[in-house]
Amino acid sequence: MNFKMNQTVMDWSEELDTQSFSGVALLKAASPQGARAADILDRHRVLESLAAYDPEVVGTLPLAIDTPESDIDILCNASDLAAFGAFSDQRFGGFDGYSRRLRDATRHVPEALVVCFDCEGLPIEIFATNRPTRTQYGFIHMLVEARILSLMEDEFANDVRTLKQFGLKTEPAFAKLLGLPGDPYIALGELAELSPSELCERLDVLQS
Repeated sequence: MNFKMNQTVMDWSEELDTQSFSGVALLKAASPQGARAADILDRHRVLESLAAYDPEVVGTLPLAIDTPESDIDILCNASDLAAFGAFSDQRFGGFDGYSRRLRDATRHVPEALVVCFDCEGLPIEIFATNRPTRTQYGFIHMLVEARILSLMEDEFANDVRTLKQFGLKTEPAFAKLLGLPGDPYIALGELAELSPSELCERLDVLQS
C-alpha cells in the first residue's frame, strides 16, 4: 500500500528527534482531550509526584489519535518495583478504581508494575519497569508513530482512529495500514533508527 507524505526533510526536526521528543510537551496542544488530560495531571500533581521515576506521558493522547476510550499512559523507571508499589499505594490509592498488578517479563520487556486509577473520570495507567523511560517500547513506539504521522496525510491518522474504534490496538493498527509483517510491536520498534528518507523508503511512501 502506498501513501503520500506531507513533507521532505533530510533529518528529523527537533520535535521528532530522539533527544527532544516528549509526550509531556505534546500533550497539552495535541487535542481537546489532550489538553484536558494535561490539566488533570497538572492540578493533581501526578507527574510532579512521579519526578523521581523519570515519567513520560506516552500513547495516543500526545499524538492526537485518541478515541473517547483512551487513557493517560505514563511510563516510569523504577529499580525497585516493590518500593514503587508502596509509593503508589500511598500516593494514588485514594483515587477511584485504584489497582496495581505485576506484569511478568517477556522476551522484550522486563517485569513491570502496572498501576491504574481514575482521576476526574479519566483513566490513568502507569507502567513502571527497571529501564530508562526513553528506551522503553512505549516511548519508542510513540516516537515512531509521531514520525509516521508527520509523513502522512490526515487520512492516515483518521484510518488509525477508525481501526482503534473497531477494537484494534494502536501498534497493530499502524502495522495493518502500513503492511508491516510479523509482530507489530517489534516491527514498529525497528523503525526508530531510520532517517526520514529511510523511513519513507521502508514504508514505500510516495513524495507528493
